[in-house]
Amino acid sequence: MVVQDRHPPHHNKANSIMTIPTTMESLEQNMVAESPLPLLKVRLPLPHRLNCFLRLWLFKIVANIYFLFQSLFNPHPPATRPTLVKRYPCRPMLESRIFFPPNYHPGERLLPLYLDIHGGGFAVCDPQVDDEFCVSWANRTGMLVVSLDYRKAPLYPFPTATYDIAALVNAVLNDETLPIDKSRIAIGGFSAGANLALSASQLPGLKGNIKAAIAYYPIVDFSHPPNEKLAARPYKAGPRDSLEDSSWWLDWGYVSVGQNRRDTLLSPCYARKEDLSPWIYMIGAQWDMLRLESQIMMHRLAGLEDKVDQEAPFEKGTYKWTLAMGFSHGFTHSLGRDPAKRAKNKKKCEEIYHEAHVWLKKSVLA
Repeated sequence: MVVQDRHPPHHNKANSIMTIPTTMESLEQNMVAESPLPLLKVRLPLPHRLNCFLRLWLFKIVANIYFLFQSLFNPHPPATRPTLVKRYPCRPMLESRIFFPPNYHPGERLLPLYLDIHGGGFAVCDPQVDDEFCVSWANRTGMLVVSLDYRKAPLYPFPTATYDIAALVNAVLNDETLPIDKSRIAIGGFSAGANLALSASQLPGLKGNIKAAIAYYPIVDFSHPPNEKLAARPYKAGPRDSLEDSSWWLDWGYVSVGQNRRDTLLSPCYARKEDLSPWIYMIGAQWDMLRLESQIMMHRLAGLEDKVDQEAPFEKGTYKWTLAMGFSHGFTHSLGRDPAKRAKNKKKCEEIYHEAHVWLKKSVLA
């Protein structure tokens, strides 16, 4: 059975909103189904495709100019630079940045491993955007942190990035020059990177070897279009969602026509429990149009579908959920220029990173 994509929001908005409860109920039902019906991506009208093409490439050009400017005139301080930079033969075009914890002396012990995957809508950025986080995380946890890259859309749509990450993880694990304790491996990422962390960890070589995953404001469901996700947000009076426009062109670039949108590597919310990492901590943001799908997924995994307050943080067994109230998608990296806002974001990040560290002490760091 082929179910067609919904078209972009050019129809009556009121009618679209009226259908949302049914849409989200359908999402929950499909998540628990053993084999959800495939939802194939169809070719949308030419004006929509042309608009997405132009906007996505403009976005990539502007982002590349911005990051080039930053690297030339505002380079990262030495304290946030990696210990090593490597390129593995399996993906020689991709750079892996390696961060050792402080005071580590070569040969003294094996280290637990944290694999970091950067965000950027599957289309922009590289591992350098996470350098500050990776240094901080290595210092905080004592883990060896390896920051991974992947090829970008639209030249390389799904599943290229997933297989890039899987290949690099296997290369890192087989790198005898790195002091890795292979019984203590965690993976994590931000936004698109969080999706890839949940996606790649289902593949052979990673499945069963990656013990824990930390997903910051991920996209876990590609089967619902942006207008439905926006309309389904419980809060409508917050700031404009940063993904409101870009999600259309990122979807165009990352998901090819004919692709099953419910493929578990693309939409991890449809994956079986046993195919995901046994320990999962997911962090959502209140104003993020992606947070409802993450919230539903985590409550399903933990068996808390009937929990009255679905927004409240919880930790049940090996599953943990935190909702950052008052924050938007990308809040860990978009600190803003206003001093008060920066202080607020940094405080929230510190709280969440502390919680994640404490949670890892029960699994990978136990």
